[in-house]
Amino acid sequence: MARIILSIFGLGQMAVYFITSRIPSASRRIYEKFARPLHDLFAGLCDLTPVCVFEILVVCLVLAVFLYVIFSVIFFIRDLKDKERSALKRVFSFLLTFFMLFCLIYGGFCMLWGPYYSAPDVSEVCGIEANPEGVLHSDLIAVDEGFVNLANEYSTKVSRDADGYFTNTGDPFEHASVLYRNISVKYPGLKAVTHRPKKFFFSRILSYMDFTGFFSPFTGEACINTDSPSSMTPVTIAHELAHQRGIAAEDEANFIAVITCLEDGDADYVYSASLFALSHLQNALYKSGDVEEWERIRSSYSEGVQADLAKNREYWNSFRDSAVHQAVSDTYDAFLKSYDQELGRETYGACVDLLVEYYRQIW
Repeated sequence: MARIILSIFGLGQMAVYFITSRIPSASRRIYEKFARPLHDLFAGLCDLTPVCVFEILVVCLVLAVFLYVIFSVIFFIRDLKDKERSALKRVFSFLLTFFMLFCLIYGGFCMLWGPYYSAPDVSEVCGIEANPEGVLHSDLIAVDEGFVNLANEYSTKVSRDADGYFTNTGDPFEHASVLYRNISVKYPGLKAVTHRPKKFFFSRILSYMDFTGFFSPFTGEACINTDSPSSMTPVTIAHELAHQRGIAAEDEANFIAVITCLEDGDADYVYSASLFALSHLQNALYKSGDVEEWERIRSSYSEGVQADLAKNREYWNSFRDSAVHQAVSDTYDAFLKSYDQELGRETYGACVDLLVEYYRQIW
């Protein structure tokens, strides 16, 4: 009976989300009065330990499910041999348990993360909107060149290992506590308590899933992949902290991460954000068909920039052909589209429009 009640509870959460998601004012209210305050509470409690609490919960759940499956199989075999016991009842109980887990986990996810898509977006928080007609090609080139110059400049200001690759000068996780200090003065809508980002112990698994990090709606934690090249760690931290501040859309979180790092001024963060923005802008320029300009700008990379981008590219390419990567990529694409991000994973490239709009008058 308990499993049926919990299943109904989970289904109820899904129903509430899908109904209120069509009513922006109701969804915004759930975000402001329920999801965001709850995340601040959870994240505050999780701040008491440097360990990623969400990861511990996931490991415990996986172990519990594994043991449950093992014992269920054992009891099922026993029931088949004992005519007085019902093997069919055992199967029903097994399926009901997993249905309950699905309802609780997905229902909780809907209620704790779904309302974030009704939270104030970049246009409300910063007063910035991408040109609906797209960006001018000349502006794209100008901003691209601006980030090349910035990346080249800061490539000599950061620390490097014996092989010439970027290595963090300080601890980017410690610096995160003051990361949003400057940008929140410029845009008060980004002001919030900064909860400590967490290193994900099983980061290699995240790499197979093509995740540099993620925001956990169940604990309010910003979880960071520390197995991937460290040159992208600072901007990834900034990105996940943007989610903590209510910026749900991936393209907008990318944009906020870049301008936050540049406003902060820390060399590691500025360089990381410059590399990140440069990658997106160069991809956009290449897709525009202007290969000549793309090659010209690419030829202007400093040795440090070339080395770090090559290392990052080689690292992620090593996971591209795995079945896990493809399955997760397709699933995540469908997930993003289910939350009205029509471009799916391609919304990550949409931040180019915001970057060009923001920096075109500067460079």
